[in-house]
Amino acid sequence: MTNKIIWPLRILFFVFFCLSAISKIYPNPDVAIHLFEKEQLISLGIPFCLSTWLSRLLIALEFTLAIGFLLPFYFRRITLPFSIVLMVFFTIYLFYEVFIMGKWTGNCGCFGQLIPMTPPVSLLKNGIALALLGVIIWKRNEIEENKKPSILYYIGAYVGIFLLLYFISPNTCICATKEKVHTELSEEVNLLKDKFPALADGKAILCFYSPTCSHCMNTAKILQSLKGKTGVDTHYVVFMIEGEDTEKKIKKFLLETKLKAKYTTIEFIDFPTDTDPPAILLVNNGKVEKRFFGNDVNKFEKTKFLKAFTSLK
Repeated sequence: MTNKIIWPLRILFFVFFCLSAISKIYPNPDVAIHLFEKEQLISLGIPFCLSTWLSRLLIALEFTLAIGFLLPFYFRRITLPFSIVLMVFFTIYLFYEVFIMGKWTGNCGCFGQLIPMTPPVSLLKNGIALALLGVIIWKRNEIEENKKPSILYYIGAYVGIFLLLYFISPNTCICATKEKVHTELSEEVNLLKDKFPALADGKAILCFYSPTCSHCMNTAKILQSLKGKTGVDTHYVVFMIEGEDTEKKIKKFLLETKLKAKYTTIEFIDFPTDTDPPAILLVNNGKVEKRFFGNDVNKFEKTKFLKAFTSLK
């Protein structure tokens, strides 16, 4: 009778942790992992260098725990306790976001861009998951546990998954001291004033893209098709750096979207606040008047964009 209750729950948590881990590297590991770092770790005050390693350690832990729910080895001593600790950690974080920071809307990032959900919904999801884990804890003494093979196999699996994550997304701990400049220009314009001097004068459309992001490509195509209504023929674009062949990816992006743009590249971690790709910023005389970013409530929409653009004076 116990197995009829426990095994469906173990399979459910295998899917749960596996989906959570996959979502944090979907669809592009560099983009997704850095987004996780920026939104969930750095926002807590965790230093960038530490967050680049912590993100991969957490994702590797989720993959390892997912596998552990299907195996009989050290289930009560390793898989179950670590699952509870991880779930409690994420639940406390969500509680802080919702009830302390007041973040009731937008994508919490728990399942990345794969399954967008608001912080309150994710908090409810975690509450249900903790209740189901409670059922497994209640029945834990009836669960058979094998202490072989050695615990080193678990450690080896965890380290192996971590190294794999590092291999597919090696951009870690690039520390730089940034000089803060006090100016009347918006942060984004000030950051790019040497690359795009014309941003400080008149109307302009500033875009932040990933060269491999399908949402970014669709947005670029729509913007290009609107040049007759906006009168803007050339856009200013910041592409995030994605490996050694970034320039090749950018050329492919421009070819497929037929986008006419002046562009530059920077590390994703250096993107200003609220410029998660695809991000479209309406700039007027050096000031950002309106921004569309990400794929949730703030995402780019053609009608809203045109309304905002025509309202610029």
